[in-house]
Order: sequence, then C-alpha cells, then structure tokens
Amino acid sequence: MVPLGVEMNVRKFDKLRGLFRQFLKETIESTYEVQDIYDCPEWGCKKADVKLSGRHIVGKNVRDIVMDMDFLEGFDKKTIRALTYMATLETLAPDYSIVVQQMGSEVDDFILEIKSKNGKHVEKKSPIDISKDKTLISKLSPIDANQIGYLAGIKETVREYNLKKMYENIK
Repeated sequence: MVPLGVEMNVRKFDKLRGLFRQFLKETIESTYEVQDIYDCPEWGCKKADVKLSGRHIVGKNVRDIVMDMDFLEGFDKKTIRALTYMATLETLAPDYSIVVQQMGSEVDDFILEIKSKNGKHVEKKSPIDISKDKTLISKLSPIDANQIGYLAGIKETVREYNLKKMYENIK
C-alpha cells in the first residue's frame, strides 16, 4: 500500500508531466512562423511574411492564410487567433472612403472625391448623387455615410428654402 502523501505527489507529477507534454506538442507543432505583417499599398490589404521550414519566406494575404485550413494548421494557437482577428478587421473595414471634400460655386454645393480601399477606383460626385447609390453608401464607413447624408440634407434644405421664398414672391 502506498502512503497518501506519496500518492498525491505522484498525481501532481503525472499532471505536471501531462502539461509539459502538451506544451512540447504545441510548440513543436508550429511549423510556420509569421515574420512580419504589413499593409500592401498595391492591393489595399494586409499581408504577412511567413517563414516556412528552413529559410524560405513567403508573402501571403492574411485573408488567404485564414481561409487555407491546411496552411493554418502549421501555426500555433495564438498566431491563428491574431491572424483571424486581423482578417476580420480587414473584412469589416469600409471599401470606400471620402478623400476630398470640395466646395462648389454656391454655398450649399459640394463635390466629394471617394476612393476605394486599394486606391484604384476614384469617383467625384455630389452628395445627392452618392446618397441615391445604396450600394456605394453600404461600402462606406458609418461616419462617411452620415457626412454624405448631412451634406445632401443641407443642399435639399437650401433648395426647399429657395422654392418657398420664390413661391411667396409669386403670391
């Protein structure tokens, strides 16, 4: 019969040995290592330089890494979580943003320059024209969409005021 104190020490040792094996398994499993993560100005996305076994380094889009389950298995859990988070943030980022806001010839006349995330597509439109394009509005950030609605509202308010004033002058 084994004394109670020795039996408890054996259990603690077995538990500690199991934790150590799990630690070694997780560290050995990580065959890929992220060297650097950066914004790619050419494509408007996040890219990661991944060190493969040995000295090979490959640059891949973060979203492509997350979507490739076989490739993803080569990373440790914390790296997978970080890459998934970054891919999610990139997916949630607006596709278009207001770059330039120019004032036209009248007080209430604005021309907005909207640029795509990758910078390849640029449009110049009035806030009223943009507010009529629901697909474009959905690709903007809530702040930019609100600003466009505000500017379009100012234009419409001034137009209504001028119509009301002209109607009063006719009477």
